[in-house]
Amino acid sequence: MDTTPLNDDDKQQAGPRTLRRGLLVLRALQEHSEVGLNITDLSRVTGLQRPTVYRLLAALVESGFARTVPASKRFKAVHAGTLRQHDEDPRIALALPVMQQLAATTGDAVFLVVRDGYESLSLWREIGPYPVQILATFAGKRQPLGVGSGGMALLAALDDAKVEQIIVHNNMELEQYGGMTTREMRQLVQNTRSRGYSVVGNYAVRGALGVGCALCDAKGDPRLAISVTAITERMPVARQREIAGLIRAGLSELMPVTC
Repeated sequence: MDTTPLNDDDKQQAGPRTLRRGLLVLRALQEHSEVGLNITDLSRVTGLQRPTVYRLLAALVESGFARTVPASKRFKAVHAGTLRQHDEDPRIALALPVMQQLAATTGDAVFLVVRDGYESLSLWREIGPYPVQILATFAGKRQPLGVGSGGMALLAALDDAKVEQIIVHNNMELEQYGGMTTREMRQLVQNTRSRGYSVVGNYAVRGALGVGCALCDAKGDPRLAISVTAITERMPVARQREIAGLIRAGLSELMPVTC
């Protein structure tokens, strides 16, 4: 890896280069507005690497220029006059006031996560005022259910048969997340159930630790989860409990059934 510091000319060129790449991704989404594009499609169409596409999409979604397509892995451009995503998805509209309050109270990043089959899907994030933030995920990002604290809260709320089915299905992908194993995943599920909230660190993002709680419907099925993520040093056990209490209190305002 080239670690040579950027000179002034390089720094001046970096901004316009990123902007051009972002516009390239946005143009591709606009040209395929009927069905949208997934990460692989965007990488192929633009010629950009997948990690670069992820970063640019995160900025476009957060700024309201792109949105996820519900129940899919695709993204669409948001055209002028189109409602922002949190106006279109009732789950975001429902959870947004709670997320904003949590971000302001804790100072850390707050995430809204839902289950989509064997995966977790991040719908929204709110960034707190603390100067060091762990932006572990972004709106539209998917990962195996249970890897992050929000996804783990959702996974642990399912029955044993579904939990095992999901863990076995995701087995081959888990190693990409900090070397996680199926054994560790099962242990995290048990810990979450015993504790009443999830605590997951260093798997999705090194040096980060998240606390999450799930919201269930009247039948006990998890509908969404809210998590708070910070650098590990800001998450001693006492603060984990405190944050879990804040999340549960917020979720109780939405629906009186917290998993």
